[in-house]
Amino acid sequence: MNILQKIITALNKEESRFYKLFASRTNSTKERKDVLLFDYIKRHNDNYDEQYISKKLYKSNKNAFYQLKNRLFKDLNKSMMLQHLSREKDIYILQSVLLSRVYKRKGDVDLSFFYLKKAENKALAIEAFELLTIIYAEIIKLSYDMVSIDVEAYINKQKENKTKLDQIQEIDQILAAVMYRIKTAQNFSGENEAVLNVLENAVKEFAKNKDIPKSPKFRFKVYQAISRILLQKHDFHALEEYLLHAYKEFSSEKIFNKTNHEHKLMMLTYLTNCLYKTHKLKSSLEFAEKLKVAMDEFGGFLKDKYLFYYYNALVINYSALDKNQALKILDEARKNPIIKQLPTYTVFIYLNTSLIYFDQGKYRSAIKNLSRLLLHDDFVDIGKSFQLKIYLASLIIRFQLGDFDTIESRIKYIKRIYKDVLSLDEFSRDAILIDIISKLIYCNNLQQDKNLLAKIEKLISIIDDDTADDVDVINYNLWLKSKL
Repeated sequence: MNILQKIITALNKEESRFYKLFASRTNSTKERKDVLLFDYIKRHNDNYDEQYISKKLYKSNKNAFYQLKNRLFKDLNKSMMLQHLSREKDIYILQSVLLSRVYKRKGDVDLSFFYLKKAENKALAIEAFELLTIIYAEIIKLSYDMVSIDVEAYINKQKENKTKLDQIQEIDQILAAVMYRIKTAQNFSGENEAVLNVLENAVKEFAKNKDIPKSPKFRFKVYQAISRILLQKHDFHALEEYLLHAYKEFSSEKIFNKTNHEHKLMMLTYLTNCLYKTHKLKSSLEFAEKLKVAMDEFGGFLKDKYLFYYYNALVINYSALDKNQALKILDEARKNPIIKQLPTYTVFIYLNTSLIYFDQGKYRSAIKNLSRLLLHDDFVDIGKSFQLKIYLASLIIRFQLGDFDTIESRIKYIKRIYKDVLSLDEFSRDAILIDIISKLIYCNNLQQDKNLLAKIEKLISIIDDDTADDVDVINYNLWLKSKL
């Protein structure tokens, strides 16, 4: 796959629409060859034939086709930059610096200084000290041509910014050391060092400025980095220990405020999910209620953003504690206008409802909800690997229903559509499961089919049941064990 294909494949619906609006800004004729090429690549990504589309657009003129590809590449880059300019604050600030240079070359120093002041204010607001280094250097250079600039004031600002930047760089160095220590530790249970000891030792070793470990900004950065690492390692017990310690410490020292309120909400979200993973369901629900209370703080300005996480915490816990209550919560979420606007709404509602019915043995209700998800327009927007997992869950449910004819046709479809995914090593369990189900539907006595039993035992042995719970929509291990 070439770079142009990668860019076009990565575009979502909104970005694709924006590109087409951008492309039509100078010429709105129907037969734009760059748009035709864009549409062809978008539709035929898996079987893109460059020779075919080149001949269709330009017959035998390959040079013209390559020029078209280059123009499309440049226009896509410009389109993406324009669309995401307001969302990327660093780029927005650099745009003001660039405009300042343009007006300086044109001889308009007043306009040049206006854009530098604008860039300075934006950079100060987000503590972009690296960009302030560039901005102050530009202002001091501009002072040669503009005597009204108080150059001494800006020299002092430049020195203060350098001190802050040095501190931030030291924080990043300590953080990199901490992350390395955590990543290279095998685990944090039993006789191994606890995560808090690893953190404390690394900070002591690398912190030259003794004020840095007390800095709220540093502590939040450490919390974010360690949480992500432990999540990647699936070390939920260590994560639980660390998060409980950090939350208690931050709360008692009154570090949380409106400016960093999102850190508090994210920490509570991590805690609810982590406690669920360590099977402390009642504690998880207690922290879910703390999340709900925190969502209403400061006028509830982040409530809409975290409402989904609150509902998700309730659903996953009650799915284990009280399935009927979980269904009531899903029904409540289904009617909530904020939840309905989320791109994950369809998957969240239909998939969770289906899985609860499956656990209750209500297989017809389970397949009804899962089929609605499979047919929904939103289904094509989720990752292909997740799509595959959902399809395999539907095979398991249909097996429980004895719908073997549908299973046969679905397996052929899955093998064709998800051929590339199934060929990857990390999806070997999924490939084995398809093979097992295709044989199970013809098996009258599993205990006598030694080859099939061996395949089942092989799949079950690849990962443990808890890990299977994390990676499967319906736990393959537990379902196959129920057949033995």
